[in-house]
Amino acid sequence: MDFLHSRQLRSGSYAGAYVLVFVGILAAVNWLGVQYNETFDATSRKLYSLSDQTHKVLDNLDRDVTMSYFDQTLRFARAEEMLRRYENASSRVSVEYVDPDKDPVKAEAMNIRSYGTLVLHIGGERQEASSTSEQDITNAIITALKGQEKTACVATGHGESASDDMERDGFANSKSLIEDANYGYEDVSLAMDGVPEDCTLLVIPGPSTAYFDPEIDSIREFVEGGGRALIMLRPAFPDQQGRRDEANPKLVGLLAEWGIEARNDVVIDESAIGQLFGGGPFTPLVSGYKYHPIVEPMENVATLFPRARSVGKAEDEPDGWTVDELFETSTASFATESMSLEGSAVRLGPASSRTEGPVVLAVAAEYDVPEREAEATDEGPEQTEELADPDEEAEPQGRVVAVGSNGFASNYGLSLGGNRDLLLNMMNWLSSDEDLISIRPRDPDSTPIDMTSAEMWRIFVGSMLLLPLVIIVTGVWTWWGRR
Repeated sequence: MDFLHSRQLRSGSYAGAYVLVFVGILAAVNWLGVQYNETFDATSRKLYSLSDQTHKVLDNLDRDVTMSYFDQTLRFARAEEMLRRYENASSRVSVEYVDPDKDPVKAEAMNIRSYGTLVLHIGGERQEASSTSEQDITNAIITALKGQEKTACVATGHGESASDDMERDGFANSKSLIEDANYGYEDVSLAMDGVPEDCTLLVIPGPSTAYFDPEIDSIREFVEGGGRALIMLRPAFPDQQGRRDEANPKLVGLLAEWGIEARNDVVIDESAIGQLFGGGPFTPLVSGYKYHPIVEPMENVATLFPRARSVGKAEDEPDGWTVDELFETSTASFATESMSLEGSAVRLGPASSRTEGPVVLAVAAEYDVPEREAEATDEGPEQTEELADPDEEAEPQGRVVAVGSNGFASNYGLSLGGNRDLLLNMMNWLSSDEDLISIRPRDPDSTPIDMTSAEMWRIFVGSMLLLPLVIIVTGVWTWWGRR
């Protein structure tokens, strides 16, 4: 009986209880980890989290998505981290990992020809992702969900930014971006062919010479018949004789018919924030956005517009049109129509000729296409009523986005701020894909440290000499004290 009250038994009991509690805690943590597989992204730009666009797509899934990743077993980890994010983000997503060497029958049945292949099955649709990057996986999901490919017809023939131009002002990067977003890309000559019937939307990337009347008529007919158009205008800078002729008066006149005012001016940003990006005062920065689906997710994202002019809402809206302003520059900016060239320098006119900021740079407009009226015939009233079928669908809605800069979508401009997201959001709104408007996957940034030779020397001395010396001295001091 004395043993039951001994100190050894009590100590052993306490130790056993501690071990049981510790094992129980570990088991509970392990169970919670399996049930709730959550991670925390501590990077400033959330580089290891799914983007807003991906979350938006996954939240709206109405069908199950099965992802099958084919690779050697030892290489599953290459894709596992990314695919796990999708699986954790939606209960409709499931992932399976298949080794083609161990399961050749399944690999052959799914026509797998190379390691690292990711196949998505959504409903009855099969879609193969180009890679295991977030952008390619999300694009594959969107392609399977949306089905048909959309076509972006890009106008050529009047000095517009060229789709094969890799220089600073070219449109090659925009072409790649548009194609990656599940759009077909087609260069069109409005003078020769007008607007093709298969165009989902028409893109006019900053013409530098005037359009002809038949080209303007084709644009008008396309939009007012329910088509969609993204129109980018460039400002006119003075030539050596000081002339600043409007480059496209008929296109500007067409916009005026739709309630859109494009002034023949140039926007100057006196804060010169654009200089941080190599653009100077002729690259105004925008951080203030209006209320519109295109810019709703861009509240905390800055965009920049190299060589911009003001494009705003006219005082009077024509019948059938609704025009909304999208964004404006800061108060440290202004627009001027008075400029001259002195040598290689641009001289601004008097302050009285300026329009003080903020300056609106873009608008989005919608046109309610009237229903077609039944044509009268010689067959009497009954036939007329039959033609005017009340169940017949109304014509689609025309949409236009007009921007006072084509530079924001150039090879150079796409790398600035949120310009890439803004361009795609405009196109998604125009093609009625509002559910895709978002901030897209981010690429990891390179964050170099710029140091002088003196700073590098101080870091070397501190880390390679002083710190080891402090450790040695501390050790010797401790040893001597113990003696």
